[in-house]
Formats: sequence, structure tokens, C-alpha cells
Amino acid sequence: MSPVRPLDGTGAVVTGATGDIGGAIARALADQGARVGLVARRAERLEELAGELGGGGADVVACPCDVTDADAVAQAASQINAALGPVDVLVNNAGGARFTAPALDIAEAGWSKTVALNLTAPFLVSQAFGRSMVERGRGSIVNVGSLSGLRHLPGMAAYSAAKGGLFQQTRALAREWAPHGVRVNAVAPGFVDTSGWDRYDKDAVVAEAGIAIPLGRWATAEEVALPVAFLASPAASYITGAVLVIDGGMLA
Repeated sequence: MSPVRPLDGTGAVVTGATGDIGGAIARALADQGARVGLVARRAERLEELAGELGGGGADVVACPCDVTDADAVAQAASQINAALGPVDVLVNNAGGARFTAPALDIAEAGWSKTVALNLTAPFLVSQAFGRSMVERGRGSIVNVGSLSGLRHLPGMAAYSAAKGGLFQQTRALAREWAPHGVRVNAVAPGFVDTSGWDRYDKDAVVAEAGIAIPLGRWATAEEVALPVAFLASPAASYITGAVLVIDGGMLA
């Protein structure tokens, strides 16, 4: 007899699924029994991940989409709902800091692109999938933020502002949608050992940030994915409007 998994039969969507953290989140949700919709811009990588998850027995659909494009998001939501059925779990993982610069040197275009990806896009996606959640009276949204949204890191004024806004967006939607049975939470990872950091000296990065990591190491992508899966699951049924810090004790 197969064990009952927390998300068996649940439709779930992960944006930014082609990144290390997004892929880990998709795997964690699939492992818990979810049918998973994968969203990202890189179609080829999406298909690779879909093939991997499908080969493991998961019900999965890949949907290339630029989440900063409202029309593309609406089309993706329609496509995924048609393929997977009702979506009760959404993970807004797409985001990132595309540059570092002193605040006085940030161009308007760089600021706008950072805010569009890290703040506006999660709102567009939450609207697209949250509408049916509210109508059905159930759902869980998890926004992947950053420690930068709670404590500014050098050169990241735009990113910090956007992620701080994302946490306020999380609280706002949590308050507004709670009467309709929809929970909205966020995670705030610190430094995560992903491929994007491979060309950097990690010790120098931590030293420049001016915050020690009490656990003495960077997180793995899986150590972010599992708390996300927890917040998405029935085990977190009384948690909404929360920001779960995953930083190895940095803020402590």
C-alpha cells in the first residue's frame, strides 16, 4: 500500500522552475504527490525538468512564460488549468538580483526591471491563479523572497526594496484572502549555494555582507524547497501572512 502524501492530487505551479531553487521546489512538491506546472522563460530547460519529473512518475506540464508580461501570465494560467485541473498551490519563485550598484548609480531601467520581476510579477501570477482559489474557497501561495528584503545587503537597494515590498504584498493578500480559505506566506532565504554563485568567492561575499552565518555554511536549494513545501501543505493549515526566515541564523 502506497503511503499517503500531503499533496496527493493537488495542482501546483512553480515559477522560475528552471533555476536551482525552483527545480528543487518542483521536485519537493512532486515528491509530496502534487501535479506540477512548471513556469519559466527557458523552454528547453523546462522540458528537461518536466522529463525528469515525469520519469519519476509525476504528472507535470511545462509552460514557457515571461512572468513580467500580464498577457503571457493569463495565457499560462489558462493552459495550466486546462492541463492539470484546479491549482491549489502556487509558488512565486521567479526573481533575482540582476546587478549590484550603489543607490546613486542605479539607472531607472535597472530599478524598473528589478521591481517588475521581483514584485509586480508575483502579484500578476497571484492574481491569475488566486482568483479561482478564492472562488473555490481554498489554496496556498508561497512567495520566495530574500533576506535582502529584511536587511539591506550592499549594492542591492533595488532588490531589497522589491523583496521588502513582496513581504508586504504577502501580508496584504493573506489578510484579504483569508476569509476565502486562501493562505499566503513567504520565505526569506539567506545565502543559498546555487550555480549562480559558482564564479564568486563565497567567503568574500559573506564578509562584504557584514553578517556572519552562525551555522557556518550556505543553505542548499533543498533546504529552501522543503520549508516551501511545508508552507504549501495542510501541515501549515493555520499559518498565513508569515515570513519564514531560512538564513542559518544570520538575523539572530
